[in-house]
Amino acid sequence: MVARLTHVEWSDQLEQALKKRALILDVRSHTECELGIWLYSDALQEYRDIPEIGLLEQNHKLFHNAAENVVKWHNAPRISPQRDAQAQLDFEEAQRRSKEVVYLLTALEYRVLRNYQQRTESAQHDVRDLLMHPIRTAARFLDANRNRVNISKVSLDRLRHELRDRQ
Repeated sequence: MVARLTHVEWSDQLEQALKKRALILDVRSHTECELGIWLYSDALQEYRDIPEIGLLEQNHKLFHNAAENVVKWHNAPRISPQRDAQAQLDFEEAQRRSKEVVYLLTALEYRVLRNYQQRTESAQHDVRDLLMHPIRTAARFLDANRNRVNISKVSLDRLRHELRDRQ
């Protein structure tokens, strides 16, 4: 959510600067902006199993390329209608990529929350099953491991695991 809001805010600042015809000095690279720092420090590795993360990285790079072109055209002297037209096309591309980045961040957030909810529901079911049917739960652990297991140790280890996951 923070990454999405940061991106939207930056994109809006770019648009406002263009409307006011203010000089835009620089666009940070896709690895140096807030979203890029998050992507390349943790997110790509942490969410590698979620397909949207790769698409997010790709669209984020393309957004920066378009934004850099916009800034280049915007800061250059106005010498021809063709250059102004190209600047407008680059700006439209940046806006399109920005919307795609926001969509992918939203989809990623949804998947992360959905995965968390499923793990939590599964953990709650396991704890409930353990409390309501301790013999069945013990048998399930024994069948899964196919060896002698200290049932009280399994129960304590499972409870510790459940509590750690909730934090």
